[in-house]
Amino acid sequence: MAETIGKTGFSRRSFLKMGGLASAALTVVGTGGAAYHAGKDKMSYTGYESFEGEQQTYDRKRFEIDGPAYSPVGKVKRPGSFTDLVFVRVGIFGQKVKEGWTPADGIDALGEPLASWYKEFPDQLELDVQVGTVTMPNAAKDHAKYDDYFALADAYAWGWEDIFAFYPAIPTTPPEESDYTLTHAHPGGGSHDSKIREEPRPFKSPDHAAELIKKVAHRYGATVVGITKLNPDFCYADGLRGAEDQGPYEVPKHWKYAIVVGVPHEWEQVLSNPGHGTSYDGYNRVRNVSARVTGFLKHLGYPSRSHHPPFHYDLIVPPIAVDAGIGQLGRHGFVICPETGSNIRLAVITTNLEMTIDKPIDFGVDHFCKDCKICAEQCPSAAISTAESSEGMEIRGYEHWHINTGKCFNFWMQAMGPLGCRLCLTVCPYSRRNNWLHKIAKDVDINDPTGLVNNALIFMQKSLFEMPDPQEYLRPPDGRFAGYREAPEWLQVTNYLAIDPPNPQIGG
Repeated sequence: MAETIGKTGFSRRSFLKMGGLASAALTVVGTGGAAYHAGKDKMSYTGYESFEGEQQTYDRKRFEIDGPAYSPVGKVKRPGSFTDLVFVRVGIFGQKVKEGWTPADGIDALGEPLASWYKEFPDQLELDVQVGTVTMPNAAKDHAKYDDYFALADAYAWGWEDIFAFYPAIPTTPPEESDYTLTHAHPGGGSHDSKIREEPRPFKSPDHAAELIKKVAHRYGATVVGITKLNPDFCYADGLRGAEDQGPYEVPKHWKYAIVVGVPHEWEQVLSNPGHGTSYDGYNRVRNVSARVTGFLKHLGYPSRSHHPPFHYDLIVPPIAVDAGIGQLGRHGFVICPETGSNIRLAVITTNLEMTIDKPIDFGVDHFCKDCKICAEQCPSAAISTAESSEGMEIRGYEHWHINTGKCFNFWMQAMGPLGCRLCLTVCPYSRRNNWLHKIAKDVDINDPTGLVNNALIFMQKSLFEMPDPQEYLRPPDGRFAGYREAPEWLQVTNYLAIDPPNPQIGG
């Protein structure tokens, strides 16, 4: 009897009878070398870029699954914004070190919540100590020597980052007040606040509400939009923005729904991560989208709050995005989206507007990530697991791929150019333009229950396209601050600036 596998309803026998699609995929790749060159040409790595209009092109209906995407496997514990969020944790830890703490003082001397967290994850303490005592001092030396080489990349990132100081505003009062407050900006400068309408403008139905919100979000600049009911397990347990008491809190009752919006980074510079890439372009655009959607909802009378990068969240985004049908969680901890792959930056708007929700989707990411491992193999910090599956990786009561954030952050602070790494986003085979080659590959792979296409695509990615050795991403003399690919010509300083800086990538 033929075995049926996956959501497509195809069987192994029926698939093989369909003209041997797996062999067809290999034939296409080899046809006259055209596919090889299409995949090698860096222009084939550029994807959906339009900033307005509707970009969601993937038919999610056929891959929908009954949600939620995640079910507890143990005792559920909401994440801590002061500990699980590595940027905040390291900042608090660094302040303790400045105040005189040393490892000889012991973990308890760090106080709560750090003490309890480091006792649960003792390996992270060693990594956080290394950031402050080794990585940061070395980074200061590297910046003094190599900053000129990354001058254009830094300037490009700063052009996006600079506007963060102005827009949108960060809540300064609790959700019960700020979520119900509409800010009116004055053309000549300044602003004033008013309460939202006491009686929200009614929609014809939840279907109409969802349809309009998606259309508006796309026109505000979103590439993808999804809607789900908010699972409070994914909200931080403390550190609520705008609350005077930063301790534990109950999730506000009006946070019933989550609207998830996403945009990609500028595609050409993505390839040159980590040194010449930046997060701030995607951060800035998705932040603006979420602020606009929030303002739209408030103007209609619905309390709303934007949760957006780089640090302004009261919740963790990936599982909410998965619940909303944006994509699936990859081995690297990023949500992999059908339209943009891993190159997607996300924000969430919480509200009480009744909307028809989207279902999670399964388009084969789990199976692909199980065999691929390219992100883990390329990660210079070894922060990504190479395990065969995420089975047994229980975090706060849920099972999912786990990233060692301490290791990841350590390399973040070592990398040159705009802050950060983003290599796992860059090297992911899903982060590719939908040209004829990649479209055929993805369409065939999702309909193949045999795994032949899956394995062939991974083999070709690893065999046909050059990738640096992970060691090369490290600082000299251990590495050379390598980029995954050469920086685009408009980010190469010697093409435009009258300077000749030392080049660490060739031993300068």
